[in-house]
Amino acid sequence: MKKLLFSLVAAFLMLQLSAQQPNVSNPGFEQWAGTTPAGWTTSITGAITGVPIIGSFPVSFNFGAKSTDSHSGSFALKLQSKSLDLSLLGIPAITVPGIAQLGTAGSFSISIETIQELVSIDSTTTDMSELINNLDLDELSTFTNIFSKGEPFAMVPTAMKVWVKYLPPVGETDTMLVLLGAYKEGQTSMLLMGDMPDTYGYYAVTERLEDYTQLTVPIFYDEEDLTCDSLVIMFVSSSFMNAKNTELFIDDVSFEYDYLSVNSTERIKMNMFPNPATDYMVINPANQSEAYDIMVYDMNGKLLKSVEQLTGDTRLSVSDLAAGAYFLKLKQSGSELVRKFVVE
Repeated sequence: MKKLLFSLVAAFLMLQLSAQQPNVSNPGFEQWAGTTPAGWTTSITGAITGVPIIGSFPVSFNFGAKSTDSHSGSFALKLQSKSLDLSLLGIPAITVPGIAQLGTAGSFSISIETIQELVSIDSTTTDMSELINNLDLDELSTFTNIFSKGEPFAMVPTAMKVWVKYLPPVGETDTMLVLLGAYKEGQTSMLLMGDMPDTYGYYAVTERLEDYTQLTVPIFYDEEDLTCDSLVIMFVSSSFMNAKNTELFIDDVSFEYDYLSVNSTERIKMNMFPNPATDYMVINPANQSEAYDIMVYDMNGKLLKSVEQLTGDTRLSVSDLAAGAYFLKLKQSGSELVRKFVVE
């Protein structure tokens, strides 16, 4: 009887835990509509306007394919860069890295003059501020339509996990990106244009991954409120400035939730000052008696320093950090809190 009761209680707790851990649509890429995984966008469509004689030139990239080379289940998503031959327009061919986004996206419309200006850019010598002043920003803003607004989501995860295989051409190096943003109503959902949202995840991979490897993408936030209205996820297979014929396989997206942290935001409190800082910061947790750990991360999620088993106030040196923005994580009694700070 005791074993039966324990099994029932354990099953109930597992159901409760799974109910509290939302996931995205089609996380294992098992459902497909043709070459498009359900719930995701793997294409970019639009038009180049002002083309002599024909007026408008349609543009379409479809980066995704259903692959039976999966980590689990029957299918995975395979991403690959695509090239567009614009020689008829007097423009060099454009190679765009494979992009997959959670949710749906629209199309863009841009003039041939702006495209010619953009493809002629030499990023090593161009004054970007001068270039921006010369371009039609209203026209460029139509590019924002190709970025998905994500899908409705209520709770910010503390980390995202995903299984990937990453195969740049043999003998070449490349970089893939995983980007995640959690947005409040009214915030603009764009991960590749403009600033990162307050709550985001970022992960870059440069090494070749021959076998499926699980990546853990930390999610950084600087608010106690871990609720959100939408979640945006983007996978990019290759470098934008020099896209290669790199293959990226994606499968089994999942999330971690630190429920102690989420449920204890009214209990775990911390002040830190001065912010911005120059030489040091004082970390002042509300609970002065319990030991706590401190970790400092850069904006890419790289751990820069950590100090463990602290009590009371802590004077943390930041003089060794370059000017810029960072995240400080405080872990105490199984809970954690993350705050952004600036070094001047």
